[in-house]
Amino acid sequence: MRPWWLVAATALGACAENPPLACTEEARPGLSVTVRDSVTWAAVAREVEIVAREGEYADTARGSLLGSGVYALAYERAGSYDVTVSHPSYQVWTRTAVRVTADECHVQTVKLLARLQPHS
Repeated sequence: MRPWWLVAATALGACAENPPLACTEEARPGLSVTVRDSVTWAAVAREVEIVAREGEYADTARGSLLGSGVYALAYERAGSYDVTVSHPSYQVWTRTAVRVTADECHVQTVKLLARLQPHS
């Protein structure tokens, strides 16, 4: 049997090998949705409304990042989302039960590609 001080020293040494986690202060989106026209593959960056819903929680995005057709939602919020993309010239695009997870510091961003179909 080891003496108590040797067990304690071994435990302290193990802690030194795994220093405390240093998280960043940035806010990360749970969802990143790229919206494209399914025919031309062009970014759809105007008149788009994206809603991510989990129960009574809902987050809405209306403006893309720098007109790129990329939208960010659900910042630092893990959960299971139903995502809807709407635009007056296209059919509504939906995905259900999109799972966003988190580690010790941040959510793990889920990237979605919404290929919008023009109205017939």
